[in-house]
Amino acid sequence: MKRTFVLGALLLVALIVVACAPAPTATPVPPTPAPKPTEAPKPTVAPTAAASALPDLKGRALKVGSDTTYPPFESVNEKKEVVGFDVDLVNEICKKINCKPTFITADFDGLIIAVNNKTYDFSISGWTITEERAKAADFGLAYMPNTQVLLVRNDETQVKEPEDLKTASVIVAVQRGTSNSISAKKLVTDANKQVKEYDDFPAAVQSLLNKQAQAVVIDAFAAADLVDQNKGKIKLTGKQFGNEFLGMVFRKGDAELKSAFDAGLKAVYKDGTWGKLCEKWWKDISPKPDCTGKGLPDLAK
Repeated sequence: MKRTFVLGALLLVALIVVACAPAPTATPVPPTPAPKPTEAPKPTVAPTAAASALPDLKGRALKVGSDTTYPPFESVNEKKEVVGFDVDLVNEICKKINCKPTFITADFDGLIIAVNNKTYDFSISGWTITEERAKAADFGLAYMPNTQVLLVRNDETQVKEPEDLKTASVIVAVQRGTSNSISAKKLVTDANKQVKEYDDFPAAVQSLLNKQAQAVVIDAFAAADLVDQNKGKIKLTGKQFGNEFLGMVFRKGDAELKSAFDAGLKAVYKDGTWGKLCEKWWKDISPKPDCTGKGLPDLAK
């Protein structure tokens, strides 16, 4: 009975201990995150085409007719190369629109006819844009403002201003077919007697040096180079006159080439190349154009 009692007592104690023991703590289970909603794919943005995409002439070879006796616009150097502002400008434009220009020396007076006859693809040669010329050819955008001026010998006393050309005894030398010839004929009293036309401006200046003329009417931005070539012999005199622009000459109706060069000219102007060429070719001579190009509003559009 004692053993039974002891066993019973032990069993009772065990039951009490179990009953009194704390319940085991449950390990918390983290909640399962809700699945993220599927994001809609972002729309593909189509590439924007360049608003100012330039024409591509696909490496087209171009014959450029020019009277290469008109520095600093165009002249032939000691290496027999045609150089000048006009030459550099065309080369830079062709880099933009993919063409290959070759300059060919020709008489100024016949260039428009030669362009229309397809002897040349176009001409750049210090062409002043006029209504009369525009009847026979298409002009590109103006690429240079232009005024005119008088050249005289250093010892000239009679001619000081354009108004002095009215004197009947004054002979004026000009290049044939130029806007300067047109201006001279308007400035004198008798165009038939007072105006002498020559094939180029060097010949006109030579007539001045030979005292066969008292003045030469010429574009202001070309006059300085001739003065430099004849230092101490000729000079500029009086005020500049005329309010004109220079432009390239294209065959009448050749809209493709004209529009390509207009676009290329705008690009060369906007990226600063035009101004750099202006500074290069008029670095040490005066008068010089405004190399900011403020007088060329069409190029900034």
